[in-house]
Amino acid sequence: MSFLVWNCRGLANQRAVRFLKEIIQQIRPNLIFLSETFVTGKEIEKLCKTIHYSGWYAVDSQGHGGGLALLWKNDGEGVNIRGSSNHYIDFEVSCDQVGRWRYTGFYGCPERWRRRESWQLIKDLGAESQLPWCIIGDFNDMLYAHEKRGGRNHARVLLEGFQEVVHESGLSDLGYIGSEFTWERARGTDHWIQERLDRGFANQEWRHMFPQATVTVMEVSTSDHMPLFVELNKTRYVPKSKRFRFENMWIKEEQCMKLVQDS
Repeated sequence: MSFLVWNCRGLANQRAVRFLKEIIQQIRPNLIFLSETFVTGKEIEKLCKTIHYSGWYAVDSQGHGGGLALLWKNDGEGVNIRGSSNHYIDFEVSCDQVGRWRYTGFYGCPERWRRRESWQLIKDLGAESQLPWCIIGDFNDMLYAHEKRGGRNHARVLLEGFQEVVHESGLSDLGYIGSEFTWERARGTDHWIQERLDRGFANQEWRHMFPQATVTVMEVSTSDHMPLFVELNKTRYVPKSKRFRFENMWIKEEQCMKLVQDS
């Protein structure tokens, strides 16, 4: 079993939808969790039918931001939605081979002054059930100073606060394969910043259930966030080589000419 986790930064953008379809064709995930969809459940339902998935659940966007979506196949696993908000979708999965476990797709508060709200939410979610549990998504937070490159140093109080909530919730980092950073801004300029904001955690019971689980950072994205591909068995994602195609809309990007010249 596998699932895709991605802050897509808007599914009204057709480039993002095309990119998502290409990823699905390559890795064929059983579950897909998307954050910052910027659309309503009606658009998610259309997407679900287009990619031929059997079920969906959505949290509508608020104004011009937010929005969460969960899509799944019916491959012998049952999905039971436990709860949701603007920052998470929580559900149980029933697998024929290993039994019941729990996954929370998470989107942390982007505002620095609301970090404690995200931390408290993680603790509250962790206390709701004794099932094997993993929580994966865009936390808008970092655990360690080395998870940022460029810009100002991340505040130590924020690093320590996030570390504390992870420890208190009985979680451990699932690690990563691929790029150390999952988010970037101002690529190719003197103000280029990279951070590891997207990641996965799990409690001890879940790690015992899936000891070979891996999280791969997929390097190509139409968003400023890299997608995560989570596999619960030994199979590892190997990107397929694709023929290069130039997108005319790239010319409209402010940094396009500079990047071409620098290369």
